[in-house]
Amino acid sequence: MGTLLERRNGDEPAVTETARKKKLIEVALPLEEINAACKSDKDRKTGTLRNLHKWFAPMPLPAWRALLFAALIDDPEDDNQRVYLLDLIKRLVRNGADLPDAADMREAQTLLKRQFPDGLPAVLDPFCGGGSTLVEAQRFGLESKGSDLNPVPVLITRAITDLLPRVYGAEPLSVSNSAAETGDQLFSSRTLVQTSGYDGIAEDVLHFARRVREAVEAEIGTYFPKGNDGKPSTWLWGRTAICPNPACSVESVLTTTWWLSKRKGALAWLEPIASRDKVELTVIRDQASGSAPDSPKIGRGASFSCLACRQTIDEAEIRRQGQSGGLGLRLMAVQVVAPDKSRFFRAPTAADLEAAASARRPEDLPDISLGEPNQYIAPPRYGITSQLDLYTNRQLLVLSTFATKIREAYEWVLEAGGGEERAACIATLLGLALGKLAQGGSTQTRWKFDSRSGSASPEGIFGRADLPMTWDFAEVDPLGEGAKSWTQNVETLLDALPYAPHGQGSAVRSDARTTALPAPGLVATDPPYFDAIGYADLSDFFYLWHRRALRDVHPDLYGTIAAPKAGELTAFPWHHGGSRDQAQKNFISGFVETFHNLRASLREDLPMLVVYASKEQQSVADEQSRWASILTAIIDAELEITGTWPIHGTGSTRMRGQGSNAVATYIAMVCRPRAAAAPNSSVSDFTRALRRELGPAVRDLQAASILPVDLAQAALGPGMQIFSRYRAVLDQAGERISVGRALDLINTALGEVLDEQVGELDPESRFAVRWWETHGWVTAPFAEADKAARPLGISVDDVKRAQVAVSEGTRVRLLGIEGLDRTWAPTGDTRPTAWEAVHHLVDRLVRGGGELESARLMSQLGSLQDPAMALTYRLHEIAASKGRTADQERYNALINSWSELVKLSASHSTAAGRFF
Repeated sequence: MGTLLERRNGDEPAVTETARKKKLIEVALPLEEINAACKSDKDRKTGTLRNLHKWFAPMPLPAWRALLFAALIDDPEDDNQRVYLLDLIKRLVRNGADLPDAADMREAQTLLKRQFPDGLPAVLDPFCGGGSTLVEAQRFGLESKGSDLNPVPVLITRAITDLLPRVYGAEPLSVSNSAAETGDQLFSSRTLVQTSGYDGIAEDVLHFARRVREAVEAEIGTYFPKGNDGKPSTWLWGRTAICPNPACSVESVLTTTWWLSKRKGALAWLEPIASRDKVELTVIRDQASGSAPDSPKIGRGASFSCLACRQTIDEAEIRRQGQSGGLGLRLMAVQVVAPDKSRFFRAPTAADLEAAASARRPEDLPDISLGEPNQYIAPPRYGITSQLDLYTNRQLLVLSTFATKIREAYEWVLEAGGGEERAACIATLLGLALGKLAQGGSTQTRWKFDSRSGSASPEGIFGRADLPMTWDFAEVDPLGEGAKSWTQNVETLLDALPYAPHGQGSAVRSDARTTALPAPGLVATDPPYFDAIGYADLSDFFYLWHRRALRDVHPDLYGTIAAPKAGELTAFPWHHGGSRDQAQKNFISGFVETFHNLRASLREDLPMLVVYASKEQQSVADEQSRWASILTAIIDAELEITGTWPIHGTGSTRMRGQGSNAVATYIAMVCRPRAAAAPNSSVSDFTRALRRELGPAVRDLQAASILPVDLAQAALGPGMQIFSRYRAVLDQAGERISVGRALDLINTALGEVLDEQVGELDPESRFAVRWWETHGWVTAPFAEADKAARPLGISVDDVKRAQVAVSEGTRVRLLGIEGLDRTWAPTGDTRPTAWEAVHHLVDRLVRGGGELESARLMSQLGSLQDPAMALTYRLHEIAASKGRTADQERYNALINSWSELVKLSASHSTAAGRFF
């Protein structure tokens, strides 16, 4: 079960009007391999399709590749044939972030053509996002159609699945070989990634990107002067506020750090020196030792210590100054690239200050409001109320000028002999590069330190899907060749082209409630996650610049000043008069209408794929509300869930989730129209079915190493499979129970399943679970321990002899958090327990040797291995309910590594005590 999760059918199959052929996705999937591929895809930061342009929470390409193939291909109902298909899926995803092997793709395409002799079905994604679904559909040879209300994802998807395929295989224009002739060092040294049929268009993009940069530099290059010591590459800014102390009134700097570089042997920082009326900043650089002063920021809010008098400038005062236009900007330091390409920091010169101050905001930019401050958009609290306020005047001038020149580039391509399709493609790719330039070219750009090297570099907006308030930021040189420059953005964009397909597709701006395929096909989508991401609100950041550059190329996308908000299927109270209830009702009713509409585009022999997740587990109640909403819409649209699969869709370095319990799992739901003859059920029959079927499903999830933090969410899937097979589940009064009530019953049943698993443990471990739930790691009276042990047929002495607990005077304490003997092995223990196995595994994994040492122990567990896994899940559930975050992380880490530990423990070298 380590590599394969196979669905077991319940004793009560869903009623169908005719015998329905199951698809492979309704029976089995190789989850471990899919999840490993997704992790590889997310961990790859450059050289992926995501580098084309930012979109929020995209599903990894390998996941969609596996899901689409398994949704299209019939389950063979033969074990050997099924193993073959599952092995093919493993091969399709085994390259992780890289493309699948061509031979494996041809094999999959051949099978699909055999499955559909009259022609492959088209695929519709009505929430197209970054285009992942449709890219993988085209890779299999299927026609694709993407749509969205939001122009930003439509533009991204149109570029990948429509514009690029139209110029696949095109030779470069003759003008493209001018880098050497012009002597331009930017771009000219780049070695193009071998993109097969996109080599020609890549050369064209390079050429016209160079022309755009040259035109921009000719117009505004004076705002980026070169000094005698080299060319500035980054300007480091801090916001300022006036100290409210009447005896001080100094303009203090609101920075979160004085560090400039933490690189060994080249430490650099700022030293603030305050006098009676001002604060001077001195750059300290090239230090072998020493440390920057403490930041003036106080705590997690927006309070700062005045650098002169040390009085607190509290958040209320900073908000007051911000809203009255009183917050300022201070150029703190400049990073310079010397003639020998080395980099150093220095204080700003008069020329630096004049160049920044002389830039004027372009007058024809639309003033798009950021709206009211909310949980995802913080700047309006501090007087930063519009999109334009997120930039310095020089940054606005840069982006506006680039946009103007990109508009001209469309005509340049036509003049060079390129047709309209090529001109549209090149201009669109340049427009996407402009969006990337904005992403790293605003006051949201952080100066981020590498935890290993100590070097720092600019990090653009949207590391998370929000707009935080930034107090210090890095302004990059857009005309240079460093991080976040025009040059780098174009080059990383081109690195995405090898991952673009060359099939047939379209992407249009359309409402999911009305969009449709010309002929029924497969519907597969990753819709908005309730209130997890404010897509339209955040999209304005890109829309402003896309529209300025591309409204003549894509007039259908840019009919409004800002990204459309009305009709977006999210559940933000501020879009619904501040009412959470109304937001939820609109979300549900909108998706009921959407799913009813999408059924018309669904072939009768194909399922609908709906991938869903929430951003993070803020609370059990919030999480249940999110899930209840989408599930209510599915069921009210007369759909039945016939399969659910947890996809571990995040990488190792997600900003939320490291050290917290953020949701890391998407749930892929396989839906079919519910049969008209589907029966009703009583609550008691529903709960009996849950008890009968949820246990095996949970064991399957555990065997697939679903993370404990995600188990409750993943268990909703098989629970809702049972619930949705009925037309209604009725209570004693004959009233239909809500999805929320069904989720309560599913969660109760999950708790019973985990309790049953604990009941199968050795008595010492059962004692430890009960004791730990009540007392954690602290001591408690011996008499209480005696009362807890006796009903299990053991004594406290038995627990002590089993090395599960120790006595400290008249009190008892569990072992497991510290003081463990790292030579322990079950073979040398007269009474080995699951409790000991779990905590010795965790101890060695986290504190004593890592995976190798933990795997050595795993190889010796034998029959303790399965009970230890079950116990880990139960302990995590207890830790979550008790708010024991550190324990949650430890148990989650163990399950996260479980499959790897099993693999290592199974090798012959492990048994011999050697790892290679």
